[in-house]
Amino acid sequence: LLERVDLYLWPYTRVLFLGGSEGVQEALRHHALRNTAHALYLALDDLQARDFLTLRVRGGMAGRRSVNEDVPAGDGDDQFRDFMGHTFKIVTLDWFPFMEFRRDSDAEATTVTPQDSIDVRMLTAISHALNFTYEMRVPWDNQWGTSTESGNWTGVVGTLQHHKADFSMVLSWMRGRYQVVDYTRIYASEPIVMIMSKPRPLPQYLALVRPFTGALWAAVFVSSVSAGLILWALQRGWSRASGRRGLPLDISVLYTWSILFEEPPPGIPTNTSGQMFVGWWWLYCTIITVVYRSSLIAHLSVPGTSPAIDSFQQLVQEDGWSWGYEPSYGAGWEWFKRNTNPTIQTIFQGMEVMEFPEQMERVLKGQHALITWKYKIKSLIAALYTDDFGYTPIYIAREEYFNYGGYGWSFRKGTPFRRAIDMQKQRLIESGFISHWMNELIGSAAKKAREEQTGDSQQVEEWKRDQQDKEEGGRVVLSMHHLQGVFYLLGLGFSGALLVLVGETITHICGRKKRTTQLTA
Repeated sequence: LLERVDLYLWPYTRVLFLGGSEGVQEALRHHALRNTAHALYLALDDLQARDFLTLRVRGGMAGRRSVNEDVPAGDGDDQFRDFMGHTFKIVTLDWFPFMEFRRDSDAEATTVTPQDSIDVRMLTAISHALNFTYEMRVPWDNQWGTSTESGNWTGVVGTLQHHKADFSMVLSWMRGRYQVVDYTRIYASEPIVMIMSKPRPLPQYLALVRPFTGALWAAVFVSSVSAGLILWALQRGWSRASGRRGLPLDISVLYTWSILFEEPPPGIPTNTSGQMFVGWWWLYCTIITVVYRSSLIAHLSVPGTSPAIDSFQQLVQEDGWSWGYEPSYGAGWEWFKRNTNPTIQTIFQGMEVMEFPEQMERVLKGQHALITWKYKIKSLIAALYTDDFGYTPIYIAREEYFNYGGYGWSFRKGTPFRRAIDMQKQRLIESGFISHWMNELIGSAAKKAREEQTGDSQQVEEWKRDQQDKEEGGRVVLSMHHLQGVFYLLGLGFSGALLVLVGETITHICGRKKRTTQLTA
């Protein structure tokens, strides 16, 4: 009866037994009472005070207390202020900076030794306050927990669903999970982000044309040609009216171009209309050249980079890109699987599941994005992919995606001690320890990793000298790399002149042969 009514979901329900003294142990230690905080057994054989037994159960702890003993008063929470050294079963996975541990063996569901992390610091403080110990293990399948068609869950969530552990460490709040586990209050939120290799520098030989967009270059070209035609038309109309000589078409076009290149001819039109047109054209060219020159200096000094990808929508629109996800199958996977947004569904269908080292190898090669969690990847990048001088080749996209309420600890359904642990967590949250610990752990992990990977002092000094050679008083010294576009342009001009020379020579030779043939005839 107690199993059918799901008594374990109602931990503060008072349960009264009537029976003989021989049934005490069987009744009070029944599995249906695993979460019951208050139970009383009345032994009818001898109604003496010593036979009134009470049971105090703290989520799996069963014991007996005589009514003559001093029982704390209260609504049920008082008895969970001291767990009297009880050992809880905890299930968790590694998720730095929130949770980190060292596996004791390679076996499935092996025990682990906790390492310094946010959840371990919280657990240590709470266990000291409430007087309990714990045994920590990983789930049998090394997954966080995703739903199956049968209604069962995998990983950490499945372990708690089937009451194989008392509670877990860090676990994402999700509506579906809340049907099979209970959560504590949220103590941190971590969004989903994308990482990829930093945008590549644009080709430096295009620095000469990069200050203006294609549309602006087209506008400058069209305006210069149009200015030559307008000047030719003005001069032609003036020459017809005055009887004087105007400017030929080719000279008019070259005249306007020479002003644009800041090499104007010595003379200007003698008529007023021509002078006004040239004056305004000169002002236009001055503004264009000043803007171009200042922008060119910036592009030569700080080479531009290709556009960064900052959202899933941009990612799916790029040709040749791939993306992946680690095989943890947790809240992120569940969010992608159930999301109805077309872009998110496209991302989910094209997702490549690989381990973290394989993902990062492809990320560093380029045109591959890893979809992961913000704080976890920031700590890994700082520790593994940042050099002694703070440079990292990894780019974190700006767009962030929140797929759940945040992180909490999860408990098997109906545990009566969740409230006591939750109150201790709230004290830590209100004191500001969580954010302080997070910054401290990420910073210390990055510092420790850089110290382990730091080269000798000679390499550091060589790098500093190289930086001093490249920068003089904070100014960038231009090199062949910066001005390669100028030399390409010069080579293009020489090649064009050579082709014209060859064409002129061929035309001259052909013309001379033709004239010789005519004279001979």
